[in-house]
Amino acid sequence: MGRTINKVLAASILAVLLVADAGAATRNKQTFDKLAGQILETLQSFYPVQATEKGIHSYDHRLTDYSSKAVREMLKDLDDYVKELHKYRNVQFETADRVNYELIRSNVEIAILDLKQIKWHEKLPQVYVDEALHGVYSLMVSQHAPMSEKLYPIIARMKAVPELFVTARKNIRKPPEVYVEVARETLEAAIEFYRQAAGELAHQFPERADELMEVSTKAREAMHEFSVYLADIERGPETSFAIGKQDFDYKLKHEYFLNIDSDSLLKIGENLFAQADSVYQEYRDYVENDHQNGLEDVFVPASFNRQDILDYYQWEVGEMIAFLDRRDIVTVPEGIAELKVVETPPFLRSMVAGIAYNPAGPFDSIQTGYFYVRPIPEQLDSAQLAARYRYVHRRGFKGSMVHEGYPGHHLQTQIAGMNESPVRKWQSNTMMQEGWALYCEEMMYGAGLYGNENPAMWLAILGGIRYRAARIVADVKLHTGQFTFAECFEWMTRVLDAETEADKDYHRRIIRKYTMTPTVWMSYLMGKREIERLRDAVMERDGDAFSERDFYDDLLAEGSIPPALMWDILGLQPTP
Repeated sequence: MGRTINKVLAASILAVLLVADAGAATRNKQTFDKLAGQILETLQSFYPVQATEKGIHSYDHRLTDYSSKAVREMLKDLDDYVKELHKYRNVQFETADRVNYELIRSNVEIAILDLKQIKWHEKLPQVYVDEALHGVYSLMVSQHAPMSEKLYPIIARMKAVPELFVTARKNIRKPPEVYVEVARETLEAAIEFYRQAAGELAHQFPERADELMEVSTKAREAMHEFSVYLADIERGPETSFAIGKQDFDYKLKHEYFLNIDSDSLLKIGENLFAQADSVYQEYRDYVENDHQNGLEDVFVPASFNRQDILDYYQWEVGEMIAFLDRRDIVTVPEGIAELKVVETPPFLRSMVAGIAYNPAGPFDSIQTGYFYVRPIPEQLDSAQLAARYRYVHRRGFKGSMVHEGYPGHHLQTQIAGMNESPVRKWQSNTMMQEGWALYCEEMMYGAGLYGNENPAMWLAILGGIRYRAARIVADVKLHTGQFTFAECFEWMTRVLDAETEADKDYHRRIIRKYTMTPTVWMSYLMGKREIERLRDAVMERDGDAFSERDFYDDLLAEGSIPPALMWDILGLQPTP
């Protein structure tokens, strides 16, 4: 009898404890969600242009204030958030909430790194150029409201440009020569963009034409004056663009959740390049010896015109969706935003020279993705028509659609935006976004998109992997002080066989971007590699029950988060 009573009592106590634990867990989640919301709002308020791009429109009328006072206040807020987040370090969250905790903590830590440690606003003039450029650009292309409603914040941001560059002149000290070159070149494009954008808006809203011309002119004058200022500014050391090994390692751990440092990453990159280069060179020899067929002769209908080319671009969107469904590769959710393929609008042509994808903001209620393609001349001669027809005939747009559209960036960012968590919607980790798009290139070839064998396409895919491997090496060496700009240029053009002046000029321009965006460029192939490791681990776990479609659906549903966090979500341990 006594034992029975004790069992009943024990069971009652356990029930009370379980209820208490459940209550504590609920309170912890509620307080954490509230804190996460506050952190997101702080980040969005300080970085209003980024907020606009994400579909948060509360701050559309502002640009970032990089004054010393504003930066100090932001850092104080971020430091306070670090202390608040520390209280949750041992809380037993559900897996999704635990991942959200890691993500929001990462957002705070990287913001502190950027403002306090690296201090981009004191060394990189491009910070201010991009703020002015994307501040207006993001509103011009956004579909969240009619242009009549967007006009006020566009004018407000144009008005804020002169003060933005006053702050820039106070902050920027001894930038390296490469930073000055990029900023001055981009300022030319920004000045032209403001001129064209203001002209287009004045044409649409003649009653505001005088105001638009006034604010645009003052903004352009401020940009020009800043360009002149940069021409004479004292330059820093040649390698002063490097953030250093300590900060590079910090980003690897706290932004991408990788358990490696820059030394290990460099070795991985060198090994990946050696492997990729060997495979590429061998296959290139095969293609050159056995698959040199020259131009394909095709009959060009007399009625073929530029509208047929544009129609083909859009047709390829539907064909790619149908292929994914037919081969049971990945789910394209109902209600996914339309992807419109359009010629690059005139007001963007000074900035966008090739193809480009412009995603919808994940927080926006109106969702439309835009795939910009090079403008097609109104009149095409017979040779141009024949070349374009051959392109359409062989469906040459498929490769670009895979990376930028389906199942690449458009599908991935759209599914990421469907995640209900504001924390997840806010993320845009390049290791997932670019890793997935690169992964799709090889995956879709294997799925038969180009037929049983398409040597030219497979060589292009192998070349892309080889190129991304070289970028890992360049990324690490540039920012740990092992490469100067010139050394990186010499190495990349040599190992990637850049012989023409056009190829060399491309590398010169892209390496300049590498100096401004550390860790971004290693994330393409490292992201692809991490997705492959996850896939292989799930295949081993599930055996015959493994479903490729289920794996991709599960991966994409979690948002644009570092793939390394997917191990926890999938209940797996990382492989060596």
